[in-house]
Amino acid sequence: MGSEHGLRFTLVIAAIAVAALVFATPTRALGDDDDRRPSFQDAVGSWFGRAAAVPGRTICEVGSPGCPVPPEIVMVFTVNKDGTFIGIDSNIFAGGNHSTAHGEWTRRGSRSIRATFTLLQSAPTGQFIGGFKNLFFATMHGVDEMRGGIDAYLYEYTDPATGLAITDSDGFPTPSPLGAPAACAATAGCTHFGEFSFIVRRVKVQ
Repeated sequence: MGSEHGLRFTLVIAAIAVAALVFATPTRALGDDDDRRPSFQDAVGSWFGRAAAVPGRTICEVGSPGCPVPPEIVMVFTVNKDGTFIGIDSNIFAGGNHSTAHGEWTRRGSRSIRATFTLLQSAPTGQFIGGFKNLFFATMHGVDEMRGGIDAYLYEYTDPATGLAITDSDGFPTPSPLGAPAACAATAGCTHFGEFSFIVRRVKVQ
C-alpha cells in the first residue's frame, strides 16, 4: 500500500512539474516562426514597399521625353481576410492624381496570391479621364515579405470635350475596367500601360 501511495504521489508531482513547464514557456506570436514554410494566408495584413518599372515592358521608355511612366512607385496596401484589397501609391503620372484602389484577391498557389483592383485617374490638368485596372500577383518570402508584380491597364472612359463618362447602352462607363485584360489591345480607349516588379514588407504593430 505504501509503495502504491508513493507511486501516485510521484506521478502527481511529475504532472505538476510538466504543467508548470508548459505554462512557463512563452507562446510565440503568430508570424514569429520564420523557419516554417510561409503560406498564401500570410498575405493578409498591411504592406509597404516599392515597385519599379520593368524595362521594355512599358508603353514608352521610362525617362524619355513625354513618357508618363514613372521609374518607381512607392506603395502601401492592405490585403483583407474577407477577400477585399485596398491600396494607394505615390504615382501621379506626370501631374495627374488618382484615388485609392479597390479590388479583390484570391489564392494563386500555396505561397502566392493574385488580385485585381481599379482606381480613378485624372489628367495633369485636373480633368477626370477614367481609371486604371491593375493585375497583381505576389509570393510570400517569409511571413513578413512579399515579392511580385503589377500589370497596369489604363481605361479612358471620359469624353475630353464634355468631361462626362462615355457610356454603353446600359449607361455603364465604357471601356469598362471590369472587362477582360486580354481584350484591351482591341478596345478603343484602353491601353496596356506597363509592368512593374515590387518588394514589400509587413507594416507591424510596434
